[in-house]
Amino acid sequence: MHLAEETPLIKTDSGYIVPGTEIWIDPLEPVRTAIISHAHGDHAVPGHSKVYCTKNSALLLRARFRNFAGLIITPDWNEVFEVDGIPFYFAPAGHMLGSAQIVWDKSGKRNVYTGDFKRQTDLTCEPFEVVKCDTFITESTFAQFEKKHPSAEQAIQIFNENFKTNYIVGAYSLGKAQRLTQLINKYCPDYRVMVHPKIMKYHRIYEQAGYDLGTWYPYQRQVYKKTTSNIYLIPPNLLISYQSNPAYLRAMASGWDRLQEGMDIKLMISDHADWKELIQTIEETGANEVYTIHGDGTPLIDHLKGASIKIREL
Repeated sequence: MHLAEETPLIKTDSGYIVPGTEIWIDPLEPVRTAIISHAHGDHAVPGHSKVYCTKNSALLLRARFRNFAGLIITPDWNEVFEVDGIPFYFAPAGHMLGSAQIVWDKSGKRNVYTGDFKRQTDLTCEPFEVVKCDTFITESTFAQFEKKHPSAEQAIQIFNENFKTNYIVGAYSLGKAQRLTQLINKYCPDYRVMVHPKIMKYHRIYEQAGYDLGTWYPYQRQVYKKTTSNIYLIPPNLLISYQSNPAYLRAMASGWDRLQEGMDIKLMISDHADWKELIQTIEETGANEVYTIHGDGTPLIDHLKGASIKIREL
């Protein structure tokens, strides 16, 4: 038997495919049947014939892409659905609204594909659920030894250290910007949150899905210029347009240290599991076989080599 046939998924240039099937997970090109973990662009592309995803992911994907798929099927959380005779279900991943772990049973084993996930509290999405399994396929975005994210509640307090100042904050339009809006409203309530037009439609979808982000406003240039205590959220690619200026402080909301370089303050807020959370989650699943994806899994593999589980990169 070839190695590829022994693995729960086969990695290709087009994404991941379940061996012996035409079932793709987070494919990067249009396919006949896709199961999608969440609505970020590195996991979801348009043009599929048939897609399985969560209801909230479908709301976001329809907003992102005019013709996302021919047919979109949206099972409830933990509702088993069969694809080509294989039972699957979705469990919350805690990464962003609608983000799911994909769970399936095949060849007598329970497999879990995490997609992107986090363990921190986030009141703008469904919280992560541990799924007991035989095989755990985990993202390894921050699988750097002892990499630790501060709590978002702690990190957001930096705005209160420079009250009566304006901020321009780079935040991913989908997921991060909504989380920041909620955090600012809860922990920095004296600030006015302003939102770039490219972010506004996602704010509205989150609210449509029943998540309270608190008070926010479309960006108003004159109000921002003539008042203080404003936090303007913009897509990260626009942050380069704003140079250092006495009128505001710049920040990038991210767990990556390199993205904090050149910023006026550090806003270390991540939507991925850190080192300790990765280790904790692997242990809690009870998996005896672990595969790493989405990042360099080498430190994690080296760290767990002496454990009773088999771990390797997919």
